[in-house]
Amino acid sequence: MDFTLIQSFVAVADEGSFSAAAKHLFISQQSLSKQIARLEEELGTTLLVRSRPLHLTGDGRLFLQTAREMLRLKEDYEENASHGGGAEKQLHVGIEHTLARSLLPHILPRYLRSHRDTYVRITEESPDALEKAVTYEGVDLVIGSIHNPPSSYKTVPLCKKEQLLVVPKALMDELGGSESEALRRRFAVLADMRFFEKAPFIRQPRDSSGGRSLLNYCRYYHIAPHFVCEVTNVENAFQLAVSGLGVLVYARLFWDTMPRKLQQDYLELVDVFPLPYLPDTDKVCAYYRRGGEASDSTQELLELFKAFFADYEQGKLSTDDRQ
Repeated sequence: MDFTLIQSFVAVADEGSFSAAAKHLFISQQSLSKQIARLEEELGTTLLVRSRPLHLTGDGRLFLQTAREMLRLKEDYEENASHGGGAEKQLHVGIEHTLARSLLPHILPRYLRSHRDTYVRITEESPDALEKAVTYEGVDLVIGSIHNPPSSYKTVPLCKKEQLLVVPKALMDELGGSESEALRRRFAVLADMRFFEKAPFIRQPRDSSGGRSLLNYCRYYHIAPHFVCEVTNVENAFQLAVSGLGVLVYARLFWDTMPRKLQQDYLELVDVFPLPYLPDTDKVCAYYRRGGEASDSTQELLELFKAFFADYEQGKLSTDDRQ
């Protein structure tokens, strides 16, 4: 039995829609439909009534229970099976791709040094994809920005996500003229985005954490910036700001976890100003869904993330050291 087919069936049953399930599985709706048809052919029965709304047949409801159990057993096997290099355990971690650069170099080496019998698989995805990965892909622990945490997940808040305003120096000089240096000193305490409303802005997709943060600030300041481009990856957006293209709202966490030498190099090209913290901004959280409890190995890794963020919020984190 192809477990991909089973996973696809569970996704369609949970979402109640081929289009929604296809989106979360990152495949086309046509491919997903073919997978379900193949599964039905293998089982010799019809699992879904393809109507609006879509619903399960009697056999479909019966097989859904079996399918969930099969996926659970597969997860249990993979967790306990040997995975190369003599590893006796496997841990599957999902992490928001923009957080991976900031967090993993500090945490993963330390964890693996004390867990030499463990093989860690890292999946880097967007926040929306990671929320589904817990359910459909057997991910043990997710670290990411959560906008609306599902009630079925165990959620552990790790850090509020403060934001910075990244402004190319040449653009700052152009906007501020003879007052540029005085404005830099003023905005070093707290930036006022209203001053930059007519400046070119770099945006991220509206459904991303960075995109939501930018929209929150636009509403907070009652401004309608001039957007010149949209970039999915926030690090690419940052490099465009460094190149002088435009202004960017950028998470403080990403900036603070850069090596100091790299920060100094960037500060030759951009100004970095703090923005006020908005309570409805996405937070960095850990979450998991496995009977409501994390395994011992998952819990130990979670404790390292919690310790990292505790040090970070107390200003004890060294960006030049890797633990």
